[in-house]
Amino acid sequence: MNPPFKLNGQSPAIDLSSLEEISGVRTIAVQLIPAAAQRLLERNTHNRKISEKVIQKYAAEIKAGEWRLTPGGIGFDDHGLLVDGQHRLSAIVRANQAVPMLIALGLPSACQEKVDRQRRRTLFDALFLAGHAIQRQEVEIATCLTRRLVRSDSGVVPSDSLVKQTLDCHLEHIRAVTAAMKGANKSTRGLSQASFLSAAVLYHEIDAAKCVEFLEGVRTGEMLTQDHPAMRLRRFLLGETVTTAMPCGGANQSYIFRRAVFAMQAHLDGRNISGLREAEDFTVVACPIPPLART
Repeated sequence: MNPPFKLNGQSPAIDLSSLEEISGVRTIAVQLIPAAAQRLLERNTHNRKISEKVIQKYAAEIKAGEWRLTPGGIGFDDHGLLVDGQHRLSAIVRANQAVPMLIALGLPSACQEKVDRQRRRTLFDALFLAGHAIQRQEVEIATCLTRRLVRSDSGVVPSDSLVKQTLDCHLEHIRAVTAAMKGANKSTRGLSQASFLSAAVLYHEIDAAKCVEFLEGVRTGEMLTQDHPAMRLRRFLLGETVTTAMPCGGANQSYIFRRAVFAMQAHLDGRNISGLREAEDFTVVACPIPPLART
């Protein structure tokens, strides 16, 4: 039987006396240094294919000082082989920084079949619980905006800390843009694409009134000529003017974003346009991404 348990001798006692202990399994919390992480990776003899994108994402979290001790950690089976945590270990080595980590030892080998098979928390789940976001779309826009600000079209997912920074910085404008586009429905779902809305966030920071006017035109299409920038963009987003295959992944987001920027710049200048083409990003950004995040 386990005695009542106290965390750091300060938290209220948690009574575990009625629970049966599983022998041979133990968990320790350590400050895991890169050299030790490298040695532990030598025990990674049977695991799924490693993802470079995940390693980059974790390493960015570590470098940003956003890594936290959580129930998720590193797991070894009763033969001393790694069953969970290869990406965390690789990220520690990549970032070359020590982080707090839970290490579970003596797990049954069969546990590997169940690792990460349950529903995982999304970034929206984490930011919602922390009080940073109230709608999933806010996080989608912030993620897309972060990609554009760091010029990432390679499909690499921005770190959670960087997305959170973008969300916190641009939240007022993100919510103003989503409110302006609230009337879009299932028949016009193309108008809710995060890549388009992220461009609108930057437009809103430059000129809020003109941006809302432009978004109203995109949303309804009412009283607009065919060469009006909002109408050109509306037809593009609804798939009415696309004649070539759209690129995939991050390149697709950039494809939409840059055409949205082109239409918005024309509207800002009071110009009609005969079509859409790629434009450079808006240069006026309230909270630019720190140079370190671009590396």
